[in-house]
Amino acid sequence: MSLSDETMKSSKCLGCPAEGDLGLRYECIVCGESVTYCDKCHGGGKNKTCGMHKYYHPMKAIYNRQFFELYFYGEELVDGEAPQSYGCAFCHELGFTAEELQLHVLEKHAGHTDAPDLLDILNQMNEQKKSTEIRCQEKSRGGLSYEVILAEPAPNVAVPKRPVTPGKNVSVEEIEQKLKAAEERRVSLEARKMAEISIKLAKVEEATRKKDEITNEFITQTKEQLETKMEHHVEKREAIISDLKEKLKIHAQDIEKTRETLEQQKANEQKAIEEKLKTAQALRDENIKKMLDRLKEHERRAEVVRQNKAQTQDVDGQQQSPIASSG
Repeated sequence: MSLSDETMKSSKCLGCPAEGDLGLRYECIVCGESVTYCDKCHGGGKNKTCGMHKYYHPMKAIYNRQFFELYFYGEELVDGEAPQSYGCAFCHELGFTAEELQLHVLEKHAGHTDAPDLLDILNQMNEQKKSTEIRCQEKSRGGLSYEVILAEPAPNVAVPKRPVTPGKNVSVEEIEQKLKAAEERRVSLEARKMAEISIKLAKVEEATRKKDEITNEFITQTKEQLETKMEHHVEKREAIISDLKEKLKIHAQDIEKTRETLEQQKANEQKAIEEKLKTAQALRDENIKKMLDRLKEHERRAEVVRQNKAQTQDVDGQQQSPIASSG
């Protein structure tokens, strides 16, 4: 099954650590789910030879329900399979069905060393995919070849053999009738193809609309989340700024208090120094006064001593004079 109803099926990508529901994954047609790559690794060219797995093994795309609706919204499955597209492992050209890839390898890469093995795998794939459809080819008057499906595919139904045309001359009227019938079938087929194209275009438009809705919803949600984060960031920034302002205000108040305290201390110290200077000046004046008083006292005493000495010298002179006269 290329559409997995088990949306949470656990798968392990060989190219990266991705594990679990890969959404869109690629499994090897030959090796099975043991060789699984996620969409990113498969698109990035990480499909390499490892063990029994070869680089040229076709890889089948398997979608979970969400991815299938995204890629093939409303499109009906063919035998339970989603449409598959294979790439050429030799020239990396994309967009082949299994039959087209087989013809491409035969025409372009028949001489490649791995071409026989790949052709065997593609042949087995095409044999398994064959179904009995009753088809016939018509050729229009303009030379265009087109195919008319006369019945839906049905298993185990033998294809009826075309009746042998009797060898007779065909009249102009019969030819005109056949041409007219062929033209009617061509018009019917073209109308049917146009209807199918219209349905597919409608599906594409619906898928595009759904994708746009998902994208717009994602953009809206992302925008709302970003706006919420920005608002939260602005609120957080404003709270941080307010907190910083409050801290700065408290710090400024502390600085002002400290400045006032220092000025008060400075004033007190200056006052104390002035008082000490006054006290020292008073003590100095008092000491100077005391020294002057002592000097005055000393001068007075010295004067007294000089007077006493002068008097003593006068008395001694008077005593010596009589003695000298008597001698």
